[in-house]
Amino acid sequence: MTLSFSTVELRPNAHLVRLDGALNAVTHQGFEKEIQSLLDSGATLIVLDLKSLVFLGSTGIRSLLQTFKTLRARGGDLRTLQVQKPIQDVFDLVQLFPASQAFADKADLQRFLDAAK
Repeated sequence: MTLSFSTVELRPNAHLVRLDGALNAVTHQGFEKEIQSLLDSGATLIVLDLKSLVFLGSTGIRSLLQTFKTLRARGGDLRTLQVQKPIQDVFDLVQLFPASQAFADKADLQRFLDAAK
């Protein structure tokens, strides 16, 4: 399986990263490189749009956890958007990204961004 992603700036230091495919041992390096470039540019909020993520392996979980810890250490946050049930089940199993903190849709994300202004 492959992974493609695209990044959109939501506001200064806040980015939306759309993932399409599988985040696993084969694909994690490209993801980590993209995230590192966002961190290097000063990102404090990264929102992962997981609508099209179809598989999340243990290496992918490690990549997400590492990103989460790095952002939290900088006073930032890593959030999720449009998480499909099989992926949310994995998050629940490893106690990462509670469903209550995920953005259900883009309107939910926009309300959050508007409130944070």
